[in-house]
Amino acid sequence: MKYHQLGLSILALCLALFSCNRSIQKTQPTLQDGTKDFKVVGYLGAGNLDQIDQIELSLLTHLDLAFANPDENGKLIFRGEQDLTKVVHKAHQAGVKVYLSIAGGGINEALAGYWLAVLQPKNRPAFIQEMIDFVLKYQLDGIDVDIEWNLLPTIGDLYTPFVLELKEALRGEGKGISSALNVSGLHESVSQEALKAYDFINVMVYDKTGPWRPDNPGPHAPYSYAEEALKYWTEERKIPAEKLTLGVPFYGYDFDSVKSISYQKLVQRDPANAYRDEVGAIYYNGIPTIIKKTRLAMKSFGGIMIWELTQDARNELSLLKAIDQTYKAAPK
Repeated sequence: MKYHQLGLSILALCLALFSCNRSIQKTQPTLQDGTKDFKVVGYLGAGNLDQIDQIELSLLTHLDLAFANPDENGKLIFRGEQDLTKVVHKAHQAGVKVYLSIAGGGINEALAGYWLAVLQPKNRPAFIQEMIDFVLKYQLDGIDVDIEWNLLPTIGDLYTPFVLELKEALRGEGKGISSALNVSGLHESVSQEALKAYDFINVMVYDKTGPWRPDNPGPHAPYSYAEEALKYWTEERKIPAEKLTLGVPFYGYDFDSVKSISYQKLVQRDPANAYRDEVGAIYYNGIPTIIKKTRLAMKSFGGIMIWELTQDARNELSLLKAIDQTYKAAPK
């Protein structure tokens, strides 16, 4: 099947899915409409900023640049800083807000030590000012706090005062604050007070399993995981659904090779993979599942979030385009 034929099939599939379910009463706009506060948040890794011209920024509402961390002297370091001015300018031209995402997953012991130092009460004001200065210098729109499980035990009770003080400082400059957190079972350091301080929360609804669990191969981001996330966050943590974005992966896991693989590479191998969620021992989200999750996000969340933008296909089989086409196919 040719690419253009597969591309046309995306829209047809979207229309079919919507016609099958008349229970959704909530009409949503296209991404370009801007009449509703439905967020489409895309993460872009610091090492991938040079690919900004290949991303359809108009299909996003927020661009999160990942990640910035303190060094041993308490200075905020972002590896892609040399490209920031161009990236922010292009995003703003497309009407997209740009956030700097701090911390991230996989924090090593040395870096965790730097975080522990800068979040001490005597050092925290200076580090927060370091972030504010960075935001203002590059005309960013906010900070995304991506302090995850492996760092939380290190900083412990320092998490909440940091979030509250950072929010206050950002609010003073008219800037926003968001967070990226996992599906359920949050570390005890993440207090209800801190959660309520965020303007919105990007729920990372992926990595339910992976090659680090070789005895448990299977989907790492099934649709049921999204339903689990919604139940936990709205019922147990009492966070309003409109403050949550549903995270979706643009990558999969290969349990044979014990590594991750981008959706882009899977489609390059075989365009028909765009319509699957499983190829051998590789598990990912193809177009039908992304459409289904987008519909769920439209109905029950305040938006959708993507990790990571450069792993998408760059043709008619793009998952980001599938999200956009799902909006356009929604009953008006």
